[in-house]
Amino acid sequence: MAEDNGANCRLEYDDEGVAWLYLDCADASTNTMPMRVLRDLTQAVEELESREELKGLVILSAKQAGFVAGASNDELELMDDVGHVDSLMQWGHSVMGRIASLPVPTVALIHGHCLGSGLELALACRYRVAESGANAALGLPDVRLGLHPCHGATARLPVLIGAWQALNLLTTGSSVDSTRALKLGLVDRVAAIDQLRDAARDLLRLDPGRHYPGVWTRSLLWAPMRWLIYQIRDSQMRRGEANIDNFPATYAMLRLWRDHGGANLTRRLKAERESLLRLISEPGALNLVRTYLLQDRLRRDARAQQVPYPAHVYVFGAGEIGAGVAAVLALHGREVTLVDPDEKALQRASRRAESFWRQRLGENGALEAARARLIITTEAEGLSEAEFVVEAIHEDLPAKKTLYAGLEEHVPEHAVIASTTSTLLVEELAGDMARPERLIGMHFFRPVERMPVVEIVAGADSADWAVSTGQVVGLAMDKLPLPVRSKPGFLVNRMQLPYMLKGAEIYERARREIIDTAALRFGMPIGPLEMADSVGLDVCLDLAERLGYPVPKQLRERVEAGQLGLSSGQGFHDWKHGRRVTASVPPGNHAMQGIARDLVEPMVREAQRCLDEGVVADADLVDVGALFGAGFPAYTGGPLTLKREKGWG
Repeated sequence: MAEDNGANCRLEYDDEGVAWLYLDCADASTNTMPMRVLRDLTQAVEELESREELKGLVILSAKQAGFVAGASNDELELMDDVGHVDSLMQWGHSVMGRIASLPVPTVALIHGHCLGSGLELALACRYRVAESGANAALGLPDVRLGLHPCHGATARLPVLIGAWQALNLLTTGSSVDSTRALKLGLVDRVAAIDQLRDAARDLLRLDPGRHYPGVWTRSLLWAPMRWLIYQIRDSQMRRGEANIDNFPATYAMLRLWRDHGGANLTRRLKAERESLLRLISEPGALNLVRTYLLQDRLRRDARAQQVPYPAHVYVFGAGEIGAGVAAVLALHGREVTLVDPDEKALQRASRRAESFWRQRLGENGALEAARARLIITTEAEGLSEAEFVVEAIHEDLPAKKTLYAGLEEHVPEHAVIASTTSTLLVEELAGDMARPERLIGMHFFRPVERMPVVEIVAGADSADWAVSTGQVVGLAMDKLPLPVRSKPGFLVNRMQLPYMLKGAEIYERARREIIDTAALRFGMPIGPLEMADSVGLDVCLDLAERLGYPVPKQLRERVEAGQLGLSSGQGFHDWKHGRRVTASVPPGNHAMQGIARDLVEPMVREAQRCLDEGVVADADLVDVGALFGAGFPAYTGGPLTLKREKGWG
């Protein structure tokens, strides 16, 4: 027998008196937990509470993708509405508490993802059964959005698996597979996906009682131990050089644990609610939420493009960028041919790809499949079937034009050619092409395997379909495809350049270690002088002159002396075997806050100029480029948000 309990939940009863509660969010491929789902879930629980013959409850997902993916984007967009968030938490606490109080055994049947509010729902059940293998992922990623759990996880998880392990999950936002979850005590059984139902029935029949950690682990609930844990965690975080404002949710959870971890469940739930309401009243947390939503915007925009994905991608040039592009494409299931006349370059690219794949895939069939998808060759064949070509040869305009002329003779008319240039304009590159509308830029950042954003550069003649295809390819590489106009420096380089130049200017009156450490404490991932060395001081000088920036004396003198940074072993810092060997400065320099503002404000001003010149379509895209390309700290919301909220620049 089945009953509808709203559009998002469905109850079925079997002959043994067990209720099977299916989560099935309407008009969505995955389950999330917005208000409408909580209301339907409450309706279903009310039905269960009134059923005297009920013997047990199994909560499971009707979606193939997984159990519950967490909060919906619609709810995240309302995080600045304190009244709505408060109501959402009250509904969540209420329904989770009612599930936990049912007089019959309850089981969460988990396959695929079980994240955020999905795991909080599972924690409200007496037992949890998870799909075996790498497909299952259980975690509380809220902290990565600048939030913390709001449906009881901060109260229930430490009691279930112990404070230390619970705080690891809560403060890192990381997820665990089912094997690790079983060891932690987060799940009670692991079974193959076709045996999950039998495992749930077995638990309902045996009803062995809730899992609890050992006596020593439970002792961490005592007030002195909570204070000690807080001090240890706080020390671990402050040991790094980044600004602690980057972690508002982490500190909120640590304080929550320190002050209320030993209280009863009712008090801990009340404290969780109060903590989150305080958290979202601060701009740092909301800016982290906005950062996540901006990522989602780029992905949605790319998915909305009405162009087919190219069946096979050709990459010309096996240098650092070309090799990285080919490896990432093959990792993500794309057929790719890497072409370079230099056999040694191809061998280096092959070794690099192998190392990258092993890190991501381990030793299994997926690794073999990735190898099979990458073809390396000194001579391109089959170009008559090519639909997308990535040009990643050295930054030489005549050489690139010669390559394009050859490609246009062999590739189909609808094929897109994408240049990975970082300094040349698309219009310059397309000057001699028969069909300039097919040329776009795809500006990747080093290392390609790790950097999340790629600029999709449209020249004056680039066709919309070519740009759209570039977005689709970028998305297929698991990148954030950021559409920009072809202007000198594009977007990200233009914002990074004044940051590096200001660092070089300040170097005349402050030590290099102090300058870079000041930037790190503000939240930048790399200091301006180390960044300049990594990019190449000669490249910085060339771009500064192209964009009309004054060149600091210290920068020009180093370039003239052949001190180009990482590539030469000496620049603003000293380098050995590709690593900076300059010592860092210990904490405690009070001048750093002022230096950080001096370094960042030129980036803010350049961001505004980029918007005014139409390099990107709107202010949000400027912030996206700064956040994910230039490493601007997420708690600020981006340079234009920082300007709007604090008047910087």
